[in-house]
Amino acid sequence: MTGGNPMMPSPAQIRVHQIKTRVAPLLEAGQFELAASLLEEVLPLNRRDPMLHKMLGFAYANQQLTNKAMVHLRRAIELGISDAETVTCLAGIYRDIGDSRTSLRLINKHLERSPGSTRALNFKARMLRSMGESEQAMRLLEEARAAGVWNAELAIMRAELHRKFKQFGEAMDTIDELLADPRCPEHNRRDALYERGHILDAMGEYDKAFESFTRANMTLDDAEIIPIDEFLEVWARENIDRIPMSGETTDRCVFVVGMPRSGTTLTEQILAAHPQIATVGESNGLTLTLHDKRPKHLDEALVKETARLYLERTRLPKGVKAKRVVDKMPENYYFIAVISKALPNSKIIHCTRDARDTCLSCFFQNFGLRLSWTRRIETCARQYVLYRRIMEQWAEVVDMPIHENNYEKLTSDPRPHVEAMLAHVGMPFDEKCMAHHKQKANVQTASVDQVREPIYTRSQQRWKRYEKHLGPMLEILEGY
Repeated sequence: MTGGNPMMPSPAQIRVHQIKTRVAPLLEAGQFELAASLLEEVLPLNRRDPMLHKMLGFAYANQQLTNKAMVHLRRAIELGISDAETVTCLAGIYRDIGDSRTSLRLINKHLERSPGSTRALNFKARMLRSMGESEQAMRLLEEARAAGVWNAELAIMRAELHRKFKQFGEAMDTIDELLADPRCPEHNRRDALYERGHILDAMGEYDKAFESFTRANMTLDDAEIIPIDEFLEVWARENIDRIPMSGETTDRCVFVVGMPRSGTTLTEQILAAHPQIATVGESNGLTLTLHDKRPKHLDEALVKETARLYLERTRLPKGVKAKRVVDKMPENYYFIAVISKALPNSKIIHCTRDARDTCLSCFFQNFGLRLSWTRRIETCARQYVLYRRIMEQWAEVVDMPIHENNYEKLTSDPRPHVEAMLAHVGMPFDEKCMAHHKQKANVQTASVDQVREPIYTRSQQRWKRYEKHLGPMLEILEGY
């Protein structure tokens, strides 16, 4: 009697297929930890399945488990997966850990095989811009356009670069052409409206700029702000005091917190210019663990696990040595009480800026589907009030020094404030911090162009240009 039908899948193959089918929607829904655990469970059944490795790579990348993500994404590519999604994910990890050379090598190799890959072209252009190579990025885009390789994302990137070079006519023509195209996807149309607003702002057409930003934001729903009284009650001193200490003694962590658009990127880049300080950019290492946790959940095991996972997710790549590591995720201000328990020797720098300029800048910024409170100018103001109330609470109930770094003071008289920041994190002053804009490190936030310049003051009092549109916001912010 012969064996089974060789065309029939084995039980192991069936199990792997079932898990991949189950995991795909989990990845879409952002349930990365569950997805990773299911994939690891079946990986021993077929370690040569490239899709298993790709899915694991994505799951770990989104948990900021960088080393694990790199292992599986590299393995997926070795086993034959060479799509732009996989390559740009791996290249993005190398970029984020500061290995720009490897990142660009991966993208260039992919473009040699697939010169029409708009995803890879957009990644490379944005990376070149983040490195301060905007002219090279523009050449890349113009060559792609001449070759007939073009889409909405590349068009918007081209407009951004024209704006940077103060070629406002060319920038506006690119955006207007895109907005006039009925085939333009809705999310690209929204991105184009944001960029149109920035072009008009740079041209001094403030009324038209505000109208364009408003149109962009109105394409998405408004958000509800969490009840501040409930938050303050949950995080009262007596509840915080019951949270156990982790026992972690590291002093490497520096948290730069505050509202988005309050100078967090500038602060990060100044610190990271110091020879003994590195940065991990905006880490979601705390959010992944703590986003739904309250003091009652924070027993000794979870506090220790929070510290362990955070340190793993912000571990520096091999060969990079630093005494301090900066995490500039602004919204980590929500977690200062937990930081004081899990990572008690951390240093916290609180970036502050004029409330009106902060809220206006948030409203103008394209955060995509993130930070839904930025979509209405009044909601920006309510979020600002919430944030300030939270910081006032921490000042009263958390026994941890918090250094305030004010944007207006920093940009008006940089040196004493840079010296004070470095003293707060226990580092000696270094002149390189005064020339942060000359560093070649990648910048992946909305401040990419600003931090490539010496410190300037022209963003101060920007709100006055738009004052007649800001009545509801100003009323909410009264007193702040």
